[in-house]
Amino acid sequence: MEKLTLLLDPEQADAHCRSLVAQNRHSGQVLAALVALQSFIAATARPNEQTNGAYQDIRLILERHVAAARNRVMDDNLARLLGALREQDLSDIQNVHAALSRNGFHQTVLAAIRQLPDATLLATAAWTAEWQRDAKSRAEAASPYPDALDLSGAGISPARFAAMSELNIYLQEAVS
Repeated sequence: MEKLTLLLDPEQADAHCRSLVAQNRHSGQVLAALVALQSFIAATARPNEQTNGAYQDIRLILERHVAAARNRVMDDNLARLLGALREQDLSDIQNVHAALSRNGFHQTVLAAIRQLPDATLLATAAWTAEWQRDAKSRAEAASPYPDALDLSGAGISPARFAAMSELNIYLQEAVS
């Protein structure tokens, strides 16, 4: 079986990373591409190559670009979440929740809480608490079993319920 040998120096790695960033407008796609490149290089470099300076330099370059991309993803989602909270936009809240890891969503909500004026924070916390109570009540009423929720029967998306439930927890902690 023939093999393909790939040669990559630190300057090429940096240029390729910058090219990936320039080619994609969506921060999540940039992050995914950089993580894929990082994984590919780590998985395909020979063990003896992983100890040389070029590999270490490339690894550091990739880590720097991945960290910057993660920050852009967080910043983009923070802006989306702030807008969604101001507009009480359930779809955007759900989209931000879906776009991030659980920890990423938590960190984004905490950053949003720090930026919201007190009156807006209190109003948002009241809104999410009321949404949560209403959704839970409707889901309990739709369920044939006591102490069980039937979200689908109540016409509530499980993904939306999860997003709003997590958001409500963080907001209630912030205002208590």
